[in-house]
Amino acid sequence: MRYLFLALVALNIIVFGYYSYFYHPKESSSVAQARTSLINPVQATNVSHELPPMIGTKK
Repeated sequence: MRYLFLALVALNIIVFGYYSYFYHPKESSSVAQARTSLINPVQATNVSHELPPMIGTKK
């Protein structure tokens, strides 16, 4: 049982290393689009002039 456990641990380390460092899946179109939207963020505009007046003040 001891050798089986050590073999499973070694197999786990090998598989984890492969998927962590060597395996790179192809990027789908939705992932590529999300990546470009993160790299080129949307510009924010100031809309404070469109807010309603504060309660208790006359405009």
